[in-house]
Amino acid sequence: MKAFAFRVIEALPLAVFLIYMAVADPRAQVEWRVPYFAATSLAIAGAVLLWRAGAIFNRIYLGIALYFVSGTLALLTRWPWANAEYGRLEGTAMLYWVLATGLAATLFNARGYIGLDAPRSVVRTGSWVLLGITAAATAVSLYFVGNRLFSSFLPFIAIFTAHGLIKARLRHSAARA
Repeated sequence: MKAFAFRVIEALPLAVFLIYMAVADPRAQVEWRVPYFAATSLAIAGAVLLWRAGAIFNRIYLGIALYFVSGTLALLTRWPWANAEYGRLEGTAMLYWVLATGLAATLFNARGYIGLDAPRSVVRTGSWVLLGITAAATAVSLYFVGNRLFSSFLPFIAIFTAHGLIKARLRHSAARA
C-alpha cells in the first residue's frame, strides 16, 4: 500500500497539469502560470516526501517533474521563448527531460534508469533497453508534433509500459535465482 501511495504522489503533478490543460486550454503566457506553478509545487513537495521516506524515485516521473520546474523557471525569469517552444512541442518537450533524466540515471546511478536494486550488470542492461525505447518514443513524438495521440499519449504509454515490464521481468528473474 505504501508503494502505491508513493506512485500516486509521483503521478499527481502530471495528473493536475493534464486536467488543467484539458479544462482551461491555456493560450497566453500568463495562462500557463497556474498549471506550471501547481505541478511544480506538487512535484517538489512529493520529491521531498519521497526522499524523506527513502523511496526510490521513478525516473520517468522525475524527468516530468524537471520539465515542470524548467517551465516554471522560464515563466519566472520571463523567457517567453522557452514556454512558447514547450507549447509548440507539447509532450515531446517532456520526453526530452525524461530522456535526459534516463541517460543521467543510467550513467551515474547504481539503480539506473529502471530504478531497481539489483546487480549492476542487470540494472545497466535494463536501463539501456529502456533508454533505447525512450529515445525511439521521443523520436516518434517529435515526428508527430501537433498530433496529441502520436506525439504525447502513445509515446508515454510505451515508456511506462516498457518500464513496468522490464522491472517486473528483472524482479521475477531475481526471485528465481
